[in-house]
Amino acid sequence: RATGGSPPPLTEQGATQARTAAEFLRSQCFDRIYASPCARTLATAKELSEALGDLPVTVVPALAACAAAVKKRGLENLPFLAPTEMARMCPRIDSFGESAPKSFEAACAWVSQQTPQALVVSHREGIRDLAHEKLKLPYCAVGVFEKGGEDWVLKALHRNTGELLVSRG
Repeated sequence: RATGGSPPPLTEQGATQARTAAEFLRSQCFDRIYASPCARTLATAKELSEALGDLPVTVVPALAACAAAVKKRGLENLPFLAPTEMARMCPRIDSFGESAPKSFEAACAWVSQQTPQALVVSHREGIRDLAHEKLKLPYCAVGVFEKGGEDWVLKALHRNTGELLVSRG
């Protein structure tokens, strides 16, 4: 988590939302979770990992670049938790994507090259950024994207419960 004006840690309600999202995601075949280094996303990744069979987690710093606080101050200007502290929060962390690009969209493209079906735990602003739309989003949402040439294409948007909010061919 970033210090100084950082968001509060994941609440019990947030943990419950993550576990509910895991139930919805259980039908998908993920082999790894890629997470932002912020405290709430790491706590969410922990809940998802445990609920989806102890999936390993890779921390990718640029997955935080879409968050409003990070955009305001810059990714390089926010001191995130040390790797050992991150691992305490999310014991399934087994790697850090240091070779990933430093921008959010480029980091998402890097993740998509690592595995064909990636589970990315980031910030809701990331869904808006990838879709290039001002979408109204719940706090816990699942966006399904495909890479379409240079751009990302939003195929579906769900609440953590699986309720479909947006569907596009």
